[in-house]
Amino acid sequence: MTQRILVVDDEESIRFTFDAFLSDAGYRVDTAPSLQEALVLAGGTAYDTVFIDILLGRESGMELLRFVRERDPNCPVVMVTGAPDIATAAEAVRLGAFDYLTKPVHQDALLRIARRTLERKALLDEQETYRLRMAAVFQSIQEGILVFDEMFRVVDINESARRIMACDKEIVGKTLEELAQGDDCSAAHRFSEIVTQRCLGEIFHVQMVNAAGQSLLLSVTIAPLTSQAGRETGVVLVLRDEGQPSQLMNPGPG
Repeated sequence: MTQRILVVDDEESIRFTFDAFLSDAGYRVDTAPSLQEALVLAGGTAYDTVFIDILLGRESGMELLRFVRERDPNCPVVMVTGAPDIATAAEAVRLGAFDYLTKPVHQDALLRIARRTLERKALLDEQETYRLRMAAVFQSIQEGILVFDEMFRVVDINESARRIMACDKEIVGKTLEELAQGDDCSAAHRFSEIVTQRCLGEIFHVQMVNAAGQSLLLSVTIAPLTSQAGRETGVVLVLRDEGQPSQLMNPGPG
């Protein structure tokens, strides 16, 4: 699919030049001479990169920068100006501009930054697609999943885990110690010993009563979250409801 670029500048010569350079490089280009026309285009079209002149007559390109970043945080925006200053550059960075071009803009510089922005957009879109796919898997599987950080704080919980333990999403952000002392999810304190022992890969059998008063027998496994540098950044607990609990079963490694 041809990548699509929006160029916004009140100078016709700039729009023509950007359009010619970018179109010759194989990109699909739309142009707008004013803030209002640009807002209409950006509001109805998904762009891969946007070039915005900071001064659009009496209007500011910063407003369009803010609009584009709010609508699609993955879309890189490059600000273009003939009179850069520190305050303007700082404001553009604060609003999320990818980079800054100073007029007159040469063809090689324009194409170089266009390639960088489009590569960035493609990478962010790929990461977003992967995240959404993983989130769908996370929420759809039958096993309950609890994700903890290195401080034993709950950072995520899927729907199956909430159903099994009869807990609310509000437990996210709380430590196992805080949960054990409160009423939000009394069942969670049964996992504290498992997480602390770090018997990775072993299956634990835990008999417990959840927040709805239901007696459960769970098989629980633990897996580390390890960074590329080899540092453990948290752990994941996987819960499986094994049905009716045995009267003789106690928490402990299986």
